[in-house]
Amino acid sequence: MSVTIDSIKIYINQFIQNFDYVDAIFLAERLYAEVKNDESTYLLARTYYLSGDINKSYWLLRNSSIEHVPNAKLLLAKCCFDIEKLHEAESVLIGNSSSITTLALDDFINDHGDQAAFALQLLAKVCEKSDRHQKASECYRKSLKINPFLWSSFEALCRLGERVDTSIFCSSAIKTNRLITELQINNTSYTESIKDIQSENQVIENSINTNTNLPIKERSQQRLSQTPAAVMKLTDSILNVGSTNISGIITSTPIGLLSEQLQDNDKYTPPTIKPPDYIPTIRNPPLAPKRQNTRMLHQYGFDDTSTSASTATILHKHDIASTSISETRKTASTRKENKSIRAPTKRNTRITKPRPPCTDVSITPVSSAESPNKMTTRSQVRSNNTSLNCSMDTEIINKRERQRKSQSNQRTPEIVENIINVFKLLGQGLQHLSQFECRQAIELFESISLKHLDTPWVLLRLANCYYHLHDYQKSSLIYRDLRTKFPYHIDGLEYYSTVLWHLKDDIALATLAHELTETDRKHPASWCASGNCLSLNHEYDKAIQAFKRAIQLAPECDYAYTLLGNEYSLIDELERAMACFRKAIQLNPRSYKAWNGVAMVYLKQEKFQSAEFHFTKATSIYRTNPDLICHLAVAQHKCNQSEGALTLLNDALKIDSKNALCKFHKAGLLLHLERYHEALTELEELRQIAPKESLVYYLLSKVHRHLKNFHYSYMYMSWSMDLDPKGANNQLKENADKLYSKDEDLLLGMEDIASSVTEDDNSQMQSQSSLQDIQPMDSILSCSESVTVQFKLRQLPRFYTPLNDKIYLATSFNQWRPNDPQFEFNSVTKSLIVDFQNLTNVEFKITRGSWATGETWADGTARANRKLSLSNNPQSIDLSVEQWADKSNGNPTATNQVYILDANFSMWNYLPRTRRIWIYLPRSYSTDLSRRYPVIYAHDAQNLFDASTSFSGEWGIDETLDNFSQELIVVGIDNGGAERINELTPFANSNYGGGQANSYLDFIVDKLRPYINTHFRTKPERENTAILGSSLGGLCSFYAAIRHESIFGLIGVFSPSFWFTNDIYNYAGKHTFQSSPPRLYFVGGQPESATMISDMQRMINLLKNTTREYRENQNNLKLIVAADGQHSEWFWRREFPNAINWLFPKN
Repeated sequence: MSVTIDSIKIYINQFIQNFDYVDAIFLAERLYAEVKNDESTYLLARTYYLSGDINKSYWLLRNSSIEHVPNAKLLLAKCCFDIEKLHEAESVLIGNSSSITTLALDDFINDHGDQAAFALQLLAKVCEKSDRHQKASECYRKSLKINPFLWSSFEALCRLGERVDTSIFCSSAIKTNRLITELQINNTSYTESIKDIQSENQVIENSINTNTNLPIKERSQQRLSQTPAAVMKLTDSILNVGSTNISGIITSTPIGLLSEQLQDNDKYTPPTIKPPDYIPTIRNPPLAPKRQNTRMLHQYGFDDTSTSASTATILHKHDIASTSISETRKTASTRKENKSIRAPTKRNTRITKPRPPCTDVSITPVSSAESPNKMTTRSQVRSNNTSLNCSMDTEIINKRERQRKSQSNQRTPEIVENIINVFKLLGQGLQHLSQFECRQAIELFESISLKHLDTPWVLLRLANCYYHLHDYQKSSLIYRDLRTKFPYHIDGLEYYSTVLWHLKDDIALATLAHELTETDRKHPASWCASGNCLSLNHEYDKAIQAFKRAIQLAPECDYAYTLLGNEYSLIDELERAMACFRKAIQLNPRSYKAWNGVAMVYLKQEKFQSAEFHFTKATSIYRTNPDLICHLAVAQHKCNQSEGALTLLNDALKIDSKNALCKFHKAGLLLHLERYHEALTELEELRQIAPKESLVYYLLSKVHRHLKNFHYSYMYMSWSMDLDPKGANNQLKENADKLYSKDEDLLLGMEDIASSVTEDDNSQMQSQSSLQDIQPMDSILSCSESVTVQFKLRQLPRFYTPLNDKIYLATSFNQWRPNDPQFEFNSVTKSLIVDFQNLTNVEFKITRGSWATGETWADGTARANRKLSLSNNPQSIDLSVEQWADKSNGNPTATNQVYILDANFSMWNYLPRTRRIWIYLPRSYSTDLSRRYPVIYAHDAQNLFDASTSFSGEWGIDETLDNFSQELIVVGIDNGGAERINELTPFANSNYGGGQANSYLDFIVDKLRPYINTHFRTKPERENTAILGSSLGGLCSFYAAIRHESIFGLIGVFSPSFWFTNDIYNYAGKHTFQSSPPRLYFVGGQPESATMISDMQRMINLLKNTTREYRENQNNLKLIVAADGQHSEWFWRREFPNAINWLFPKN
């Protein structure tokens, strides 16, 4: 006996089903090489495609001309589409039709038969990518009509802005569907054929058991000749199913049995009967191959308990029959024949219960006239008894099976109906979302049952609804719930990163970017999140690179192009921004954000008519977005259509009555139209909504000036100047000079305001006058019949007030909230304006955001509430804070040039911690404003400047540099306490752990250093950047010299802990410096340890052996050995000036 072609195909499909593509391809290639016919060609091409090798599949099908084979035409077209050969994909699908415009879809459906729905869907995708949206919509609708469960077709129609009747998702429509009707017919005929096959197989088994006197070979041939042809046709039908799950069916095809006409492969021709594309699940499959037990069913997804009784019966009956045959004849020829048919291992018939289920057919040989000499043995008697037991077992099992089927049949209509209803609700919700009718979509999504609501698809769309409504808090909560429940889900999370960007939640955004990158670095959402994170930290160049990477990974992602366009707009690369926005529109014509981005670019270029056109297009897509309407109104005003602009703003305020941007522009237009009282009303309402915006008070000053209220005019102008001294201050002064003249440009800068308040996802242009997302300025709480008080901070504890900390006023008026954003002092002017309502007295205190960081007396004792008596006139109060409650114990010894930059500087995206950062600024820093300074980054900052925070004394860096001619900036990074060993060691020690120096140094290089260079006047070049530390800090500094040689050119290595691991020597020995090596200053004391000096000398010798510059130029490397040096701060303090003199020579 030989293995049939069908058997080979079974193995190939089994490999594919079990994801073993390598073996599947190898075997399919062997079959193709042996038999080059249509079937083997298609099977090999399909295997290539499923394994991801699309090009091979394409070339094989293209050069074989087997489009007439079922599924081959669809597979070839799919390959063409995947490799961007759209015209060829279209030609393959439409066949002989001259063009798609003249294509009759009914004929197309008839040509493709059962694959028509999928072929139409693919044709629609081709049309969509080639911008033939009308034809694409038509094809999508047809495919959905043929197969209502093609959800992707419905999504595509929604994406194209089409409205689809969701009644297609109803039981009546599905029952009358052509595909369902055909499947039901196929199911009926298939079930009938299975019954016929089973009855015939039962006769065959009885016949084989009866003719036991015949030789094995003859009985096998007899059995083959009695095998119905339907079995072979059924087998072929199964093999030609494209993507149908064939588990449980492959195993039921005989491998060792073959008909004579199939033994000659060259004469084999495929059956002419067209197989169905869908094989329903069968309760009673045909005769199963012999095997030892039903455990093998597990690998095909079946469970022993769920396998039907009839299936188990056939399997077991075949096992016993084969066993009887093998026991009857034990001659040499029989054993030889058994090798051919691979009979199962012989079993002992005396095995007792439990036994697998049996049929009620007797499995013992029956004595007849053809076998008169046959004698009944004990084993036969036992077999007869076993047959009776098996009959009883089978009856019980069949009864249970009938009950189970009955319960399943009763439950099935309910399940199907539920799924259909969910399809309908989801379809309605998605349709509303695609039309940006977000509130209706939210209603529908939230009406879905909890088990469907709590799925990634629904949660993602629900979060997107709130995102489009600019309700970023709710959107963030849903996205967070999605991440918690489904951490593996990444698709669509680029919008989550934008939500966090709008919320200015840098820690959550950095965490998200880190987690997504760790999960899948090749997903565009990971790089969009990274880009948003970098953008939030004002690292625009790096953000642009991240968005470019997202586009590389997903060239069809229009949202990535939109984000990239926004970044280019920030740095005034308007042409590049325009190109990105236009590409996004090409990919998704309904991207209102991209249309809005183009309009913003035109607005900045003062091409107002073009801006108006594109704003109109954006509002036609998202009709209820008040910000888009407001931008359109601004463009119309610049086109001298002020009345029309005012109408648009009124419409926008009907949608959102508290939209600050719309109210501001409406007030400006009313002022321009000389309707001063109406403008004043709008601005007073705007004060309630946006109490921190300087331009609100600027316009109030203008209105009061026209109303002759000069006192209020000057007061509001003063407040406006106070609120934004760095941003619009100069412009506001120029406008103040024009107060007495009628100003034709009363809306001065409105187009800039619109540009800065764009609702585009990644817009950062909010430095001047953003009303949508207001930055903390002076807080103003406006109330009727109020008393205005201006608080000014005149003195703060200089050293213990971190530069980045926010300061708040907590009062009895705001329920003593210590971090109320409306009571935040301006970080520049240190002033705060509050309107107190109907009060005569108020109590207050000053905090840094919590009561743990509230003000105290100089000695640290608690300070009683401050009290203020209010009068009817505006008041100005000067305040001084003596000390903060969180001040360290002891008196600070740091000089006036030392500041705490941030008590909790975030290390997220590198290490899940925060860290206190110190900074020393030279004396001339505040006077010589054009000068830049070299920078030193130093570890263990607790020990550098202040004895009250040090472990055993300070280095006195501030006192040393105060008296030095070399003026430097020193940035100190606190050690992490318990994390110090981990962070300062590049390699792990078996006893002490460690090994996180890479992340720690990356934090310094990629986050802290850019921040310092951005906010302080530094010399960022390598030759002006040093890093130093002692002990483990010395080890880490030396490691930084190698790992970041392009960043640090000057290295101070004080008493390095080279003993921690020998890996540092291996690392240094293998490294080759790409340019001139950094200058290294080593210092250590002999009494420190027995190996301190020898370890340093070993490292120096290693460097000299591997690096010519260290060998030949002594100015690149220096070693200081102190006879009295100890492992202590006093020693490093003494050696610090010498190190600075050598690292930073006076010339």
